[in-house]
Amino acid sequence: MWPEKSSYLCRMRMTISGLPRHFNKFDLQRLFNQYGWVDYAKIFIEPITGRSNGKGMVEMRNDEDAKRAMEALQGKVLGTNPLNIKEAKPPKEYR
Repeated sequence: MWPEKSSYLCRMRMTISGLPRHFNKFDLQRLFNQYGWVDYAKIFIEPITGRSNGKGMVEMRNDEDAKRAMEALQGKVLGTNPLNIKEAKPPKEYR
């Protein structure tokens, strides 16, 4: 799931919770594209229902753009819950 060591160092990966249940990966990408280039966006799906569980992951190419997006979107209410955005850290073998 984690990219090679060299490619991880130049990208910031963030986890997002509090997303509206109707969001898909294109909505998530569009939300973060306002702040910079998004390389990867994913919405996590509940296996039993096949519906979004309100969580996702975004990987942005530029760390400064990612930090700006985190600051701007942290706590923003899109549905009923505020967004909670955190930087995803790689497992210890990648550090």
